[in-house]
Amino acid sequence: MNLLDTDGRDARLLAATMITFGMVYLFAMLVLSRVHRPRTGTPPDGIFFVFVMPCLNEEAVIEASLRRLLLSPATNRRALVVDDGSDDRTSLIVRGVADDRVWLLRREPPDARRGKGAALNAAVAHLATRPEIAACDPDDVIIAVVDADGRLDPHSVEAVAPYFADPRTAGVQTGVRINNRHTSLLARLQDMEFVIYTDVFQRGRGQLDNVGLGGNGQFVRLSALRSLGGDPWSHSLTEDLDLGVRLLLTGWRNQFCPQADVHQQGVVRLGWLLRQRSRWFQGHLQSWALMPRVLRQARARALPDMLFHLSSPLLILLASLLTAAFVLSTVGVLTSWLAGGPAPDPRYFLGAYLMAAGPALVCALIYRSREPLVGFGVVRLAGYAHLYMLYALVWFVAGWWAMGRVVSGRTSWHKTARTPESAPPTPLQPVSAAPAAPEGPDR
Repeated sequence: MNLLDTDGRDARLLAATMITFGMVYLFAMLVLSRVHRPRTGTPPDGIFFVFVMPCLNEEAVIEASLRRLLLSPATNRRALVVDDGSDDRTSLIVRGVADDRVWLLRREPPDARRGKGAALNAAVAHLATRPEIAACDPDDVIIAVVDADGRLDPHSVEAVAPYFADPRTAGVQTGVRINNRHTSLLARLQDMEFVIYTDVFQRGRGQLDNVGLGGNGQFVRLSALRSLGGDPWSHSLTEDLDLGVRLLLTGWRNQFCPQADVHQQGVVRLGWLLRQRSRWFQGHLQSWALMPRVLRQARARALPDMLFHLSSPLLILLASLLTAAFVLSTVGVLTSWLAGGPAPDPRYFLGAYLMAAGPALVCALIYRSREPLVGFGVVRLAGYAHLYMLYALVWFVAGWWAMGRVVSGRTSWHKTARTPESAPPTPLQPVSAAPAAPEGPDR
């Protein structure tokens, strides 16, 4: 027996332990996610929604997204577009939407392009100058963060509002779906990833008082934001994760709303996906600065899952090393066999395959329950499970890319690429039409 064999067995044992732990955790969250607590109560009478859309060069999608938001004739809704230093037609398009419920806040350098968190903080500060907001109780004002490509379900406001009947509720997160999943296999796998995360982990965390907030489809009470100080959003690359954790640590509660989804574009090129996930990974690493507060202030029932969630980047990096060690060990075994050594035990390969394919098959079954595609039989189900196994490797590459950026001290990122969209064919029916505002900093 040589050192390579010993190391290979140790790596396999550790990998098996991690996979077993992962499957137990997945099963536990799956069980918790099936527990449904009925929502009672009615939202405040004066509840007021402001959809905040931070934008940087979003001319490809902004008009269609705005018109979808405002198709409802409800008067208790406004849309605030924060143009964060765009050099395309974003502001011009927003001004062309003839509806006085649309507000535009233009930010210019050097204040602009300092990150999504800075743009959202500017939006909250700007809202304090609006008479409509000043006249409302901050407990009744709900800030809905929607990306420029976001498509909220038409009933989202009605689905989310009852959750704010509980005065302890700071934020409500909707589900997330990928709207171009029918035209791109890569987008389909992203949709599968989001369904599993929201339908299993967000639901499960709802039972543990540890629901996270996302950067899209996030509804937050204005008074809760103000309780965090003048700049509620941080400069983290994942300001949404950071905000959700700090609200929980301050004593508020976040909830997950499974009755509505926000639909967003999935990236359709592997390089774009790696860049996006590396940004998320690096932002997750930045959130480790919250660990001391988590240990001191987190609720007892939420603490284990919160620590697990925040430490997941470390687990991903460790899993990548174990996967590499497993592959090298397998190559060594096969090389020895081809050179005339003993034949490898087939149970070795079967066990490794089942340990990897088992969780992927569970994920595929979960996805099938939400996406009943025509012809989604056993063969297609197995195909998605195997593709998802390969897709998960993206996180290994993204994780080490993010680590390289951390070591080199880089924190800036390019925005996610968008695919142009056309505005919905139904014309916008404004509450009271207004001519386009003249050129200026805001409207």
